[in-house]
Amino acid sequence: MFETLKSRLIEAVSLAGLAIAALIVPAGAQAPSGDPVKIGFGMALTGPLAPNGKMSLVAMKIWEEDINAKGGLLGRPVKLIYYDDQSNPSTVPNIYTKLLDVDKVDFAVSPYASTQIAPAMPIMMQKQRLYISLFGTGINDEFNYDKYFSMLPTGPTPKPTFTKGAAPRRPRYAA
Repeated sequence: MFETLKSRLIEAVSLAGLAIAALIVPAGAQAPSGDPVKIGFGMALTGPLAPNGKMSLVAMKIWEEDINAKGGLLGRPVKLIYYDDQSNPSTVPNIYTKLLDVDKVDFAVSPYASTQIAPAMPIMMQKQRLYISLFGTGINDEFNYDKYFSMLPTGPTPKPTFTKGAAPRRPRYAA
């Protein structure tokens, strides 16, 4: 069961990386230069959620290294900026405020778990920033935020369920 959870988590984080890459067009295979594209997040590196948070961080760092080895995003290197939320929802609003106001991240992604994702939502809404979440359930039910995207592959076949929901619709042509 742990291996299945671990492989699903790595797959979901990889898909999050693909979604991010789709938002920021990757450059050619030349060495990245210039100011980095800063991606910020809080992650449970201590406390009860730490095992999942640490796995998520490893996957995100692998993605960062891969993208930078391929020339970065928009020809710029990627830099992850993250803070330990200590598995404590009350630390999340300050982390996301700092990421946006002090660290000036280009965009922020969520921590792991619904209890950590929801407290950042008001900050992201107030700043009118895109918010991509990892494994959050029902987060946007109350907020109805139009710049929220949930990375939650569910159903009996998670990968097809996720990709069908994320695939762009076929364009319609006027006759």
